[in-house]
Amino acid sequence: MFNWGKMDKEYEKFIVHQRGDNYSLIHIEIKDSEEFYKSLFECFFTEDKLIKYAENKFNLKFYPNKINFTTLYKHLKIYIDDFNRDEYTVDEIQEEMIKILNEEYTIEDKNGKLKVRIDKIGKIGEYIFSCILNEYFQFNCILPKVHLQTSYNMSIYGIDTLFYSEDKEMLLFGESKVTKKLENGISLINISLEDYESRIKQEYELILSNRLYKDKLNKFNDKYGDVVDIALNIEEFIEKAQVKNIGIPIFIAHGKQTDIEEIIKKLNTIKRKNMFRIKHYILCNIVTNC
Repeated sequence: MFNWGKMDKEYEKFIVHQRGDNYSLIHIEIKDSEEFYKSLFECFFTEDKLIKYAENKFNLKFYPNKINFTTLYKHLKIYIDDFNRDEYTVDEIQEEMIKILNEEYTIEDKNGKLKVRIDKIGKIGEYIFSCILNEYFQFNCILPKVHLQTSYNMSIYGIDTLFYSEDKEMLLFGESKVTKKLENGISLINISLEDYESRIKQEYELILSNRLYKDKLNKFNDKYGDVVDIALNIEEFIEKAQVKNIGIPIFIAHGKQTDIEEIIKKLNTIKRKNMFRIKHYILCNIVTNC
């Protein structure tokens, strides 16, 4: 059993509440709703945090020079350029998904297509999620997924975050959602978790075992690089590397619900199942505008 953090612990400008004895349910509460965006940017969008994420080196300090300012400018473009619209055929979307999309987005129905506005908020969610995993939980980022984009208008495909816990010897495959309603975030998480084992398999084959990325995978490569070279798939990797634990951190940024116990009750509806015949843990991180 892991102790992820202490109950009611302060983190930056937030209060972190922990409940439960088998897994942790983290609620990060912003105290003053009128200062929400100011607090958010002061906490996460400092030069130090941005340069650490952009370079994937969490021991960096920002120094004001031409190279660092250029790096930040290029990285910030990922979050602030024009939105795109993805089209989905109605028949291909589950009824529950259509309900959620109607509640969360402005949808145009034309010629049997749903046009959904995809803002940069998902990428911002992944960035904030990564900051929390690294700074609060002291996990090591393997590779920021936003770095794998080939277009500014791409969403983050596959697993949202890849982390490694050195002291717990745990691989973490994170899932991030940003929704107006907590219930919608949980529903989207449950949909994602339905095929999560196959998604982790793909993430291993396309990213973690890709030799083109080997020198960029930091602690993961230091620990498992030699095993990856001789493992044909993730099942063989798990066996040869003697992986005992897989973590599935979950991040849901949602609206103004503030009742801690009610939030935790709802989080308990997140479905859990063992993957790859080994023990896995689910950690929920919740950011709310209070």
